[in-house]
Amino acid sequence: MSILARCKIRLVLRPTCRMIVWNPTAPNTDLKPEVLKRRQSQQLLGWADPLSVTAYLAPLTVSPKYLCGLPSSVCRGRSIHLTLAMQLLTALCAALAAAMVVVSQPLPDPLVRNTTTGLVRGYLDVNTTGVPLYKWYGVRFAETTAGANRWRPPQPYYAEGITNTTAFGAACMQGIPNAGNGTQNQSEDCLFINVIAPMGATNLPVYLYSFGGGFDSNAASDPKIDGSWLASRDIVYVSYNYRLSIWAWPAAVEIAQAGETQNFGLLDTRTAVEWVRDNIVNFGGDPTKITLGGESVGAEMTNMYMSAWPEDPIIRGAVMQSADTSQPMWELGNQLIPISQNLSCTTGPGQLDCLRTKDAFAIQAILWSSGAQFQPVIDNITVFQDYVRLIITGQTARIPLLIGNNKDEGSTIVNGEPTAYTNETAYILSNNFNFPMANINAVLNMYPSPSALYPTTINATSAMWRDAHMISLSSNLALWRTQLLQLPVWRYEFALVADNLNALGASIGTFHGEDIQFVMGTLYTIADQAPYIPATPFQYNVSDYMVTAWTNFVKDPTLGPRIEGWEQYNPADPTTLAVLGISETGAIPGNASAIDSTIQYWNQILPLFPRTYPACGTWTCSD
Repeated sequence: MSILARCKIRLVLRPTCRMIVWNPTAPNTDLKPEVLKRRQSQQLLGWADPLSVTAYLAPLTVSPKYLCGLPSSVCRGRSIHLTLAMQLLTALCAALAAAMVVVSQPLPDPLVRNTTTGLVRGYLDVNTTGVPLYKWYGVRFAETTAGANRWRPPQPYYAEGITNTTAFGAACMQGIPNAGNGTQNQSEDCLFINVIAPMGATNLPVYLYSFGGGFDSNAASDPKIDGSWLASRDIVYVSYNYRLSIWAWPAAVEIAQAGETQNFGLLDTRTAVEWVRDNIVNFGGDPTKITLGGESVGAEMTNMYMSAWPEDPIIRGAVMQSADTSQPMWELGNQLIPISQNLSCTTGPGQLDCLRTKDAFAIQAILWSSGAQFQPVIDNITVFQDYVRLIITGQTARIPLLIGNNKDEGSTIVNGEPTAYTNETAYILSNNFNFPMANINAVLNMYPSPSALYPTTINATSAMWRDAHMISLSSNLALWRTQLLQLPVWRYEFALVADNLNALGASIGTFHGEDIQFVMGTLYTIADQAPYIPATPFQYNVSDYMVTAWTNFVKDPTLGPRIEGWEQYNPADPTTLAVLGISETGAIPGNASAIDSTIQYWNQILPLFPRTYPACGTWTCSD
């Protein structure tokens, strides 16, 4: 068989020439055309890239969008019949065949990239989104945190040769049992980063995502946060692991006395940001265009990061989904003491050296049996007590912010609290708040139950939790960043009730965490974690414009989401708060005044009563 004949079957194209061939399915008129194209009609049948790749040449339609190496005049139409495509490909193959007579050297492997931690080989994913994506999973960005590296800043790592990075690395040690998908394989050797980039990416903006999980659980391998759909919109998506629980925030007296930070999870974030800055150009990203973001604790990490490195943030934009809290950070007891006692270690000098010799799973077993929790430690180096005050004094990165909340943030959290919380007074007296009776009465007057607005105690207490823990932070950060610091802010409320996509049904409303699957494009049920359980066309359309909004912000944070109905936030105009999930075509104007109606009271009372967190579980912790 001649070179030309072989080329018609096995395409060897220049690096700038890419093709996708698909077979359109029957249209679904309930979906917007662009969503239909992305999610249902892209049944991928063949593709070509700089490697020798099989292309199925059949009577199909070829999208000119992906014939990127061809003259622009060829690509202006919406589709090209295969006859024209075959003519073009035949001409290309003939030219390439002639070139191959002169140059017969094999093309470099596009899946191998050089990094400061070594050469890594990824893989090509053509199935998840219909857009060819290069993926590198389980890339080490720092050494193991075990042994002598336990409770120390991330240490440099380098590997000789080429490392296959086609599967997620281990999750960091979990502080609670049954932490969810992606955490079954746990280790202290867990500082892995994951990169997803469109095939042929060059100088694309980058989104670095921090997962949520209460500072003590979860991992970047959680399927809910698969960023493939985000990367398919011409950005580079990066996720990473950071240390958790006792391994991240030990609250150790020895470290405090040395005047050093012990918020190792946040140091992991900084190291991940630096790794992206130093390496992302080799994956098709632009190191000057990094946005850091996350949901829940991932959003809190983003906020803490901006105040820990305000003068040298490296990042140029931030995203905070459902962050907590406006109330000063928790003061924790010294729960490291009972851990030491249970492992026959001293509680005085030498405590950490002794604990570093102990097996991580032995520590974990004691931790789980007690119910003790470890949270970021206020050291006034990397973590501070009052983040609203820091914003007011200007100790934060001066960058654009996308921030918002779900409509019913407190529903699943309060539903999961002990039964004593079915009484409002007992709830407020609990460790979630630390108020004297006069303030308790004032709060009860703001959230009367039963009432039309709060028909049940759960409705009232979940609203208290939402407003005090989350809405107050979003409201305050949006206010002070726009009014004092003159920074661009885009604020939202997500209000879609997707009862078919959660295990508890519509009674929990738009719960904490529901937005993740819409922002990421990974619509599936909480009940069985099976990807791509059929959502409704309406839900797919909402997810589509949310993916667009987030990636538009990453592409240029100063311009914002740039979708229908979403304006830059202005506290003087309550309608500039965008409500997402009500319309299937874009945002609708909200009412920030109504959402923030109780915030003035919370602003007055929360700083007066810092929470003391019952972090020691069944133990009695010593100071």
